[in-house]
Amino acid sequence: MKFLLSLLLLPLLINGCSSVKKDKNLADSINLDVEELKLENGMTALIVNNPKLPIFSLYFFYKVGGKNEVPGITGASHFLEHMMFKGAKKFGKNTLDFIIEGSGGSTNAYTTNDQTVYYENLPSKELSMILDIEADRMENLALDPDDFNKERAVVLEERKMRYENSPRGQLYQELMQNFFAGTPYGRSVIGEIPDLKSVTREQIHAYFKKFYAPNNVTLVLVGDVKTVEAKKLIKEKFEKIPSSPTVAQEHASLTEEQFKVTFKESKVVKKKGESPNPIFMMAYPTYKVGHPKGYAIDILSSILGSGKSSSLINEYILINRPVATSMYAAHQQLEKAGLFFIGGELVRGVKIDDFRKDLQKKLLSYCETEITPRNIQKIKNNYLVDLYGGLDTNAGLAQFLGDRQLLFGDWRMYKKELELYEKVSVEEVKSMCLETFGKESVFVSVWNQHK
Repeated sequence: MKFLLSLLLLPLLINGCSSVKKDKNLADSINLDVEELKLENGMTALIVNNPKLPIFSLYFFYKVGGKNEVPGITGASHFLEHMMFKGAKKFGKNTLDFIIEGSGGSTNAYTTNDQTVYYENLPSKELSMILDIEADRMENLALDPDDFNKERAVVLEERKMRYENSPRGQLYQELMQNFFAGTPYGRSVIGEIPDLKSVTREQIHAYFKKFYAPNNVTLVLVGDVKTVEAKKLIKEKFEKIPSSPTVAQEHASLTEEQFKVTFKESKVVKKKGESPNPIFMMAYPTYKVGHPKGYAIDILSSILGSGKSSSLINEYILINRPVATSMYAAHQQLEKAGLFFIGGELVRGVKIDDFRKDLQKKLLSYCETEITPRNIQKIKNNYLVDLYGGLDTNAGLAQFLGDRQLLFGDWRMYKKELELYEKVSVEEVKSMCLETFGKESVFVSVWNQHK
């Protein structure tokens, strides 16, 4: 998770972060002035006033993603992301981009396993207008039949670009399917081709009505806005929209047991592809987002594979006869599960089986040689540089708050995260290293080399 700091940045609304007193906990030195609003229909809104510039960022975090789909409608969340830009009842066909860009703003969205997020950046005077647009498409999305079929072709082409025509995309898809076999995380977020070709407008509409409701969304507004006026506008635009009667039950039906990895022995999958050099991804089971052990694993991943001075770079690339052209490590934590990634591209001619066995030995040896107080402190410092380096964006804070509200149910979780990172010790990181790479550990390894 790396405190999500490489993506989630705080703006100049943090008090006391320029000089942290040694006798004061880091978490106590960062205080965000957030106004909360809870509507009667279950919608949560977080508002932060930042008058630095006459602009704002508006984010909508819908708690729906690939894991909420079932066979037959895989890719429904991502398909809906596309259709949300095609018009609704009040703001008609293909007008959204025109209106926003014509107002000097920008808009976009993304879909993951756990959430779908829409966002806009606009001048402050356009707040009422964009809230009107968002309320319209939340309640009255058109799903025009002609647009639906046209967008089906667009999604299929996007899938081809990301997976079928991408060696790394193929590798990632194969890894997730094997790692999370039999679980909702084993399905493609962009959708399986047969489902994308056969899913109907009626199926997508039913999915929309179930999950696109005020009691399944967090609105985050950050920028030069008057808080009292913003609250009034949010209530005016959204409180009349009915909540979903089944969405809570849908979320409750997804238990952690359904997401547990089931493989008991290591899997090695070899594929023939278009990559001229061998490329690989290897993953070990870890823990879901927010688990206390995850913070030590985050630091472990950075020690091993983040930056030019990392262990894997020094071991396999910065040597007289390099074995690899790229190497990386990352800790991916999802709402229900987690995995430790290692990947890279090898020099042509390197024997894959020999390399994999050597890598396994090296990873275990790193538990003794690389987990030092100096390396851990360096990573902690890097995390704080990432944190403080983003102190000037409305969008950064909006995403920071929204992710925590959606994943943990409380945006204040960042204080606990900071405390946990601050306390991570050499012993904890070593323990997680041995647990992850020890003799009893299992992994999924996927390899792609030229046909």
